[in-house]
Parts: sequence; structure tokens; C-alpha cells
Amino acid sequence: MKKYLSLLLGAVGLVVAGVATTGCWLFVVDEPEMPKSMLNK
Repeated sequence: MKKYLSLLLGAVGLVVAGVATTGCWLFVVDEPEMPKSMLNK
């Protein structure tokens, strides 16, 4: 029983880590440019 629980938790952790990494990359790539009118203020 402990073996299956550890496998399940490991799989969930792997998926969560993958999603978090992808989310960070998408945020960095998709960051919009700041308008120059906001920079002058």
C-alpha cells in the first residue's frame, strides 16, 4: 500500500512541477510591452 501511495504522490508531483515550469515560460514569453506613455510618467 505504501508503495502505491508513494508512486501516486511522485506522479502528482511530477505533473505539478511540469505545469509550473511551463506556466513560468509562458508568462515570460507572453509578457506584453509597456507603452512609452507609461514610461514617461
